[in-house]
Amino acid sequence: MVIAEDDADLLALYSRALTRCGHSVIPCRDGRSAFIEVRDRRPDLLLTDVDMPPGMTGLELVTAVQSEPVTADIPIIVATGGSADLATANVPGVVGLLRKPLSPRELVGHVEAALANGATQPG
Repeated sequence: MVIAEDDADLLALYSRALTRCGHSVIPCRDGRSAFIEVRDRRPDLLLTDVDMPPGMTGLELVTAVQSEPVTADIPIIVATGGSADLATANVPGVVGLLRKPLSPRELVGHVEAALANGATQPG
């Protein structure tokens, strides 16, 4: 899975928690690099922060991923610490909207539930 999070501490925490549970993680500090990784690697899931200045925001990343035919079916979990547009939860492909702060246990639970609900990609 690709994780897009501009906060280095949270990115490390999320990556460590998911790796310990057996997930392969590609950490990215910004939306642009996350989009490149998603496009090139077609991960089983994208976890993205909403607010990632400067450059591509999490919501712009969601739009970019969903606009590409080769990545449009990748499930996405969006995490926010602010007052994100809750309409994001109704966007096709967005399988979860998480509120920060969240514990590593909560994060792993949401990711594993998303993957278990048929949100995995072949290969």
